[in-house]
Amino acid sequence: MKNHKMPQADNPLDHKTIAVAAANMISYAISRGVPVTEIIEELGIDPAQLLDPNAKIKEDDFPKIMNMMAASLPGEPFTLDLAKVTPFSILGYISSAVEFAPSVRDALEMLVQYRSVLSDRLHLTLEETASHARLGFYHPMDECDNGAMAEFACAFLYRTLCEWFELADAISEVHFAHKPLLKLEMYEEFFGAKVSFGQPRNALVIEREALNKPSRLSSKPLHDYARAHLDRVHKENGLSNLGNQDLQKVHDAICENAAVGEYRAAALAEKLHLSLRSLQRLAGQHGKELREMLEEVRAANAKRLLANPDLGIDAIAHLLGYSDDRAFRRSFKRWANQSPSHYRDTLKTDNS
Repeated sequence: MKNHKMPQADNPLDHKTIAVAAANMISYAISRGVPVTEIIEELGIDPAQLLDPNAKIKEDDFPKIMNMMAASLPGEPFTLDLAKVTPFSILGYISSAVEFAPSVRDALEMLVQYRSVLSDRLHLTLEETASHARLGFYHPMDECDNGAMAEFACAFLYRTLCEWFELADAISEVHFAHKPLLKLEMYEEFFGAKVSFGQPRNALVIEREALNKPSRLSSKPLHDYARAHLDRVHKENGLSNLGNQDLQKVHDAICENAAVGEYRAAALAEKLHLSLRSLQRLAGQHGKELREMLEEVRAANAKRLLANPDLGIDAIAHLLGYSDDRAFRRSFKRWANQSPSHYRDTLKTDNS
């Protein structure tokens, strides 16, 4: 599948974190039989960079590696198996901050607050109701590998919570936005919970009372040290401080409006009880453009809907809030450098 172009993060820590994760992923792919020559050709890198944790491998290379494994390992749970063997060290200082957090809630709030250290395009939310908490996650590249990276990320997070907080029995549901790559029972055996696909967003649903559970390795000095380091990294590399989660609330509202085909900036501002100008200023304070945030979600939903062969182009245009299919076709050509029909044909070829 062709990957659409995305703006690249360029802060030094992001490159290092991405490279370590990529080196681990490439090592696993090679061990499972993906030809080294294929990896080199697809990523366009020197052979010496394959397992080099300091190599500047791009974030957009992750879906390429996943697609190669999917082609080489049809029907096998490689996303889940990769999560089992990936070291927690790929999270860097976030690993320590989470591992030594006083409670599950503190750990999850740390992940949400410092998620830009992992990727400045990663969206994480923690929402609580009277009975459950929902850890939602989304990345603009989720549709580039049919949801494989989303499955790996969710499985790795699940493993983290189980090993550090013994939460296996507290995970009640797992939600994915994409279609399943495997038989449903393979997912439910791994997660030990109900797994649903085609949901509005990816999420782990946790029993709310489990948020107060302490870590097995809780250590305030180590937790505070890791958090202080992350704060310094934010300051030194110009990463936004996401403690107030204002930008995340904007993204959540975009996704909620998108579920009913509403992508207008004015409607978003109304939903957030802000003036349009205030909302644009808020996005700008975090280095974002409101129009790009709206388009990013719309483009991702367009590609997800095009993967459904039962939906016509005109129906997809309507679901995305367009007045006619011509406007949708023009927008999609701008996002993906190809027509919706050609993109759908590419999906059919890749899945055949």
